Amino acid sequence: MENKDFEFKTLPVEAQEETITEKDFKLVDNSERVHEQKFQTRPTTFFRDSLKRFSKNKSSVVAAGILGTILLLSVFVPIFTGGKNNDNSKEYAYRTFLEPKLFDAGTGFWDGTKKWTKIAVDVGGHPNATTEEEKQEFWWPSPDDFVKQAVSKKEFTETVYTSDRNEYAHGGYVQFGISGEANETKVEMFTTTYKELDIDSGDIYLKAFDVYDLDKLKAADGEKAFFPENYVQGEVSFVFNYYVEVDGEAEKKSVELLAKNSKFDISSLNLTEIIKADEYVTTNNISVFKNAYFSLELEKGDDEKHNKCVLIKTLEFETENALKDLIEGSNFDDANELMFRQTQNKDLTVNTKYWSCTGNKKLHMAQVIYCDFVYDSYEATFGEMEINQEKYPVTESHMKTYQRNKWCTFSYNFEVDDDGKFYVSDFKFERKSEKCPVTEITKITINDEAEIKIYGKVIYYRYFEFDSMPRYLMGTDKGGRDMFKYVFEGLRTSLLLGIISFAVCFIIGLIYGSISGYFGGTVDLVMERITDVLSGLPWIVVMTLTILHLGQNFFTFGLAICLTGWISTAARTRTQFYRFRGREYVLASRSLGASDARLIAKHILPNAMGTIITSSVLMIPSVIFSEATISYLGLGLKGMSSLGVILSDNQTQLTIHPYLLIFPAVVIALLMISFNLFGNGLRDAVNPSLKGEEQ
Repeated sequence: MENKDFEFKTLPVEAQEETITEKDFKLVDNSERVHEQKFQTRPTTFFRDSLKRFSKNKSSVVAAGILGTILLLSVFVPIFTGGKNNDNSKEYAYRTFLEPKLFDAGTGFWDGTKKWTKIAVDVGGHPNATTEEEKQEFWWPSPDDFVKQAVSKKEFTETVYTSDRNEYAHGGYVQFGISGEANETKVEMFTTTYKELDIDSGDIYLKAFDVYDLDKLKAADGEKAFFPENYVQGEVSFVFNYYVEVDGEAEKKSVELLAKNSKFDISSLNLTEIIKADEYVTTNNISVFKNAYFSLELEKGDDEKHNKCVLIKTLEFETENALKDLIEGSNFDDANELMFRQTQNKDLTVNTKYWSCTGNKKLHMAQVIYCDFVYDSYEATFGEMEINQEKYPVTESHMKTYQRNKWCTFSYNFEVDDDGKFYVSDFKFERKSEKCPVTEITKITINDEAEIKIYGKVIYYRYFEFDSMPRYLMGTDKGGRDMFKYVFEGLRTSLLLGIISFAVCFIIGLIYGSISGYFGGTVDLVMERITDVLSGLPWIVVMTLTILHLGQNFFTFGLAICLTGWISTAARTRTQFYRFRGREYVLASRSLGASDARLIAKHILPNAMGTIITSSVLMIPSVIFSEATISYLGLGLKGMSSLGVILSDNQTQLTIHPYLLIFPAVVIALLMISFNLFGNGLRDAVNPSLKGEEQ
């Protein structure tokens, strides 16, 4: 349709020409580069940008530092802490269970000492101790594993009375009694029979006979003094018994030495005079008694409803005759000790110190004294002590070595006596260097083969060829192994197992999950059913069966873990591929002709890698935990140390030596926490979507 309102007019030629003048130009400084907009950032690489983002996460940086330190220690500690005295492939029986030590003893922290509480001690073992004060000066820890010189800050805390024989108790009373329902009217507690006793060879004295006095003890000990339940006080007599032959038969004769109504307040009673004064002995002029013995006799009494007993604290003989050892061997001033005496010695000979009893022989009011003290295990192991000939003898070959090194001078002479036996007649010893382990020689003995035994004092850390008192930062275990070196040897094995297993599982899981997640459909359905079947098998069953069939070695553990360990990585990879495969940049690349392999490797996988790595990197500590778990079942690595093996071997020591589990557990905890934090930082660092961000 024609528009009549429009009128076309042709402009003149002058108006159609464009005129350019000098004013239309603007001068520009050619020394500067001209851009439409000034760059706000510098060009960077993917690695530099990732490192920058990682460094901004302080916790991840600290975790990376801890992991790096642990890795370096696992490499260098086993190398630089070796030597002939620190080879963990061997066991050192002399240095078992040493406490961790970093500082000198006495600092109270990490100094190789341990405070022991409520330890039973023997305070009456010294033969010259009489008063309680003297006895406490000669106290001795029980059991004998404690070395007295390594004990400090001792404090006696509690005294407990017991009526059961106890290896840690001392003193008390012998409860000698008879039951009211017993058929016997009289019972005896008697010494070993002396086949022949010649009283003309010397006098026999009753030096002490201390019978329980309840009133006296109540005044001294108050409520601690008590009489046995269901018993009443009986009356005891002291008798000498022997046998004579009458009409061809042995007939028993007795001489009453102390009547049952005696107070027994004696200082030294001459038993020989009483025996010689006996009418039958005098009449028959007997001086040698056959099958003789001393006995304590207790009568039942008229009341059959009550049990009777007498409590005896001390009974001591004294004699100078030929049977001195035999008779005085029957002495006792420690009822608890008497209760441990057996009828036979270790060589099955008759024990002449044993007291037999036809009635009841029990213990009453023995004391168990408890003590708290600080114990220095290093002083007890490596300090200066008496030479222990049974465990660590100093032999002639030792002395020759010390003399050859010019640490000492040593010589001795031996002779042969009339019986043809060797004996040392003279010896000389002089210590010339502090390097000499032996500090004093007190005695030298020699056997029939001319082999000598040396007695004296020795500094045991020198004896075991240490230059100074050793220190073990993490202590030692039951095999004497240095736990500091042992833990990092085990850590090296555990890390190697974890890293290799992680690498294999990560690669398999990444490839498997990428294919499953990218293609989807039937491919994904089939692959998922395979993982469902494998994931349904408990890993501990898979690992146990693999180990039982292929052995407990490094390769088997790695194989058992890799059989199903890749499934979790595959599942995470599949999830991430489902998340990113439909994004616009993937569709754009596909429309431009990118292949499936390029789409997976260049576009989807880099964006998904952050989450995958964060979760998968925790597989390393997980593998270490798995190995530790299987080690608790007794299927740990054989011939190799690992954190799992260390924890398994020391689990029974948790309450006594907790450091054996604390240090390996701390290392595992640090690994777990550090890998977690490190994985979080790594996730942000490799996430391409965060490239160039300042936060």
